[in-house]
Amino acid sequence: MEQHQPNALSGDLLALSGRLRPALLAFFQRRLRDPSQAEDLTQDLFCRLAAGPPHVVDNPEAYIFRIAANLVNDHYRRETVRSRFHRHDDPAREADVDQLDAARLLEARESVGRVAAVLNTLPERTRHIFILYRLEGMPRKGIAETFGISVSAVEKHIATAMRTLLRDAGGER
Repeated sequence: MEQHQPNALSGDLLALSGRLRPALLAFFQRRLRDPSQAEDLTQDLFCRLAAGPPHVVDNPEAYIFRIAANLVNDHYRRETVRSRFHRHDDPAREADVDQLDAARLLEARESVGRVAAVLNTLPERTRHIFILYRLEGMPRKGIAETFGISVSAVEKHIATAMRTLLRDAGGER
């Protein structure tokens, strides 16, 4: 009968566990923000080490933390799959989803086309300021600095663009 040779880490496994367990728990908690998950993954890590094939490791701490990082990555991959499954598997969710139809899609495209056409009628500076503010999310102060104008001037350009868009949409005469 062949004797199973213990893992090269197993002799030191208890000592490593005692020494590295608090650091591993902190490592997992920082990444997962769930103490029970951190505890589970720490336990899983040491179970894998104990059951693993025999081999010699030059730097056990680095090896253990590499395994820990891989466990975190595996955890996030599983959670992503679960999340996708639950989103697609929930019949109540499907009832709330409004299916896109060709007419709505065409109407949306035409609407975007109208907005683009109206924006093209604006003076170039006003158009650029409006696009930076509304579409790019740039703060008014940043736009003012970029164009070398006051924040008040930026607000006037934005207001002009909004009035023009509202007038075209029939919201203001």
